[in-house]
Amino acid sequence: MPQNTPQASPALRKPPGPDAPSSTFAPLVELLLAELEACGQADGLRQPPLTLEAFTRWYLDVVQRLDAYLAVGADHAPMARGEVELMCRCALSAADLREVIAICERFAGMLQPRAGRIRLESAAERASFRLDSLRGQPSTAGSLVDITGLFAFLQLFQWLLGRELPLEQVRIGPIRRNDVLPFLRLFRAPVLAGGEDYALDFAAAALDLPVVRNPSEFTEFFHSFPCAVFGVRGHSLPGQVAALLSAALRHGAPLPSQGQLAEGLGLPLSTFRRRLRQGGSNYRALREAALRNGACEALAQPDRRVGDIAAGLGFADAASFTRAFVQWFGVPPGVWRDQFLQKDPARGGENKH
Repeated sequence: MPQNTPQASPALRKPPGPDAPSSTFAPLVELLLAELEACGQADGLRQPPLTLEAFTRWYLDVVQRLDAYLAVGADHAPMARGEVELMCRCALSAADLREVIAICERFAGMLQPRAGRIRLESAAERASFRLDSLRGQPSTAGSLVDITGLFAFLQLFQWLLGRELPLEQVRIGPIRRNDVLPFLRLFRAPVLAGGEDYALDFAAAALDLPVVRNPSEFTEFFHSFPCAVFGVRGHSLPGQVAALLSAALRHGAPLPSQGQLAEGLGLPLSTFRRRLRQGGSNYRALREAALRNGACEALAQPDRRVGDIAAGLGFADAASFTRAFVQWFGVPPGVWRDQFLQKDPARGGENKH
């Protein structure tokens, strides 16, 4: 069952101002504050500061408070910041991403269970970096700390490589959160909840990307690590909107409107529309592409009924979904599925149209 995070008190929920970095990420701010209050760890916490540097320090304080709370009664203490720094410095000696992950895995193994368990799974085209914090009982507080930990590794990898890691999807553990939208802003990829572990799934070719950083750059990087999550990131808005729409479909949630997306991304609606046009797209085209992709993804699963797929995609009924599908691909959904399964027998099984 989904778990709702308790609401923070009005005094804690007051946003710092429309131009503050945290205002763009107000849902994440409220989420963290509410969790702190639920755990009884909000005493003495200042309002989120107005400067970016101060805000990242505030965020680090929040995560450390939650980590310390989770350690009470557990059989092991959390990883110390000095140990995190040493692991990152060791990773800096790697030649490529594959070796970076191997170093982190060995380092975590030496500190187990305090550093959790890390492993890399790699197939022909996809690699998965998996993180298990080895917590006894799943909780919403633990999920926040573990999601931050997963994002910390993503930051480390991308800093070492000097480029963005081509994420395909992100898995954020067993807690099915209703408040997942803020994390979509962090990872910029489809985010899936309810699985067994925390993982970054990306193109396997990225494992051969070289490490480009040198030790002289480390101090500045580590100053705000792992909480430098609120800076400006140079990615196209159409790509970000496409990821948000895709993630909503994967969660079975209604597709957000233009207004909801603009608000969640901290943009006026007029600016949102203009930047989509500048990126060569528009909301209607991105929405339709998300529906097409979602339909194909669902039809590739032999046990999914067309009526259920139609409902999950927001269509009024199977007939309206079929009409749209024929416009997109020239054939009905059942025919498309049969053709797909003939090309990929491994996905076979009883078709339920």
